Amino acid sequence: MERVVKGWSFMRWLRLSMGIYALVAAVIQQEWILGIAGIFLTGMALLNIGCCAGGTCTPMPRRNKTEKETGGTIQFEEIKSEK
Repeated sequence: MERVVKGWSFMRWLRLSMGIYALVAAVIQQEWILGIAGIFLTGMALLNIGCCAGGTCTPMPRRNKTEKETGGTIQFEEIKSEK
């Protein structure tokens, strides 16, 4: 129950509103496929599940090499430009 009540963000509200809109449109137009999409979106919003909800789709942060990994020195290359 705590998962349903807490953690409401903009994307969760947007998912809920799109799901409710799809459900209402499905009932009015008698389109069952749209109803399934509405149930899916509403369920994702209410249960706070999905790809981005758990942070599982975020890429790993890029790690810079330390001095030990680069050998302690940094090599620079001089670039000349002609005007």
